[in-house]
Amino acid sequence: MTNREKYKFDDFTFTNYRKLIQLAKAQGFEFILHKDDFKAERKDIIWRHDVEFEPDLALKMAQIEHEEGVQATYFFQLHSGYYNLFDQHYTKVFHDIEALGHHCGLHFDCRYWGITDEVQLNGFIMLDREYLEKTLGVELDTFSFHNTTPFTQSCLEYRYGGLINVYSSYFKEHYNYCGDSLGYWRFDRLEEVLQDPEVQHLQVLTHDANWQMNPFRPASVSARLCVTMPSGSLQVR
Repeated sequence: MTNREKYKFDDFTFTNYRKLIQLAKAQGFEFILHKDDFKAERKDIIWRHDVEFEPDLALKMAQIEHEEGVQATYFFQLHSGYYNLFDQHYTKVFHDIEALGHHCGLHFDCRYWGITDEVQLNGFIMLDREYLEKTLGVELDTFSFHNTTPFTQSCLEYRYGGLINVYSSYFKEHYNYCGDSLGYWRFDRLEEVLQDPEVQHLQVLTHDANWQMNPFRPASVSARLCVTMPSGSLQVR
C-alpha cells in the first residue's frame, strides 16, 4: 500500500471537500454553531476551521460551504507567523468569509504569551478578544487553542475570557470528533464517520493548508505555501 492510499491523500481536494459537505447533508446532519444549545434529538454537526497558513484557502472552502447552503466557523490567529490578519488583503478575506454567512472566532496561542495558569489564560484571551473585536468591528463568542499542549488540554471550562472553549469538557461529552491535523485524518476518516449511524452529534476540524485543487503529500505544505523573502520573513502564497 502506498502512502497516498494509506493516508487518503485523494480525500483532501476541493472537489472532495464539496462531496463531504454534500454527504453530511444527505446523512441528515444539521449544521450548527458552538453557541447553539445541545439537543439530544437533533442530528447535528459543528464544522470548524483553524486558519493556520493561508486565509485565501479558507475563503475557497467558505465559498464551497456557502454554495452548499451550510455554515461553518473560522478561527483566526492574531499572532501567526504566516499571515497578518490586519494586512488589508487578509482583513478583506476575514470580512468576505463573514459576508458568506459564516462565523468567526479567535484561534488563541498560549505559547505566544507564555501562559502557565488559567488566571493568565482568562486575561490574555480577553486582551486578544478586545483587540480583534475593536480592530475588525466584530463580536466574538468562541475560541480554539492553537497547537494544543498538556496545559491547554487540561483547560476544560466552558468559557475563558468570556469566550466559549471548543475544547471544553462540554463538547467532549456531547460530540464525536473528527479532524484532519497534519494533513491526514487524525483518528477516523471523515467520510466513514459521516456514514456511521451511531454518530448523531459531530464536531469536525479542518485546516486551510490541507486542502488543494489536486492531491498532495502533507510534508509538502510548507514548501508549497512559504517563500523566503529577502528579509528572512515568510510570505504565504
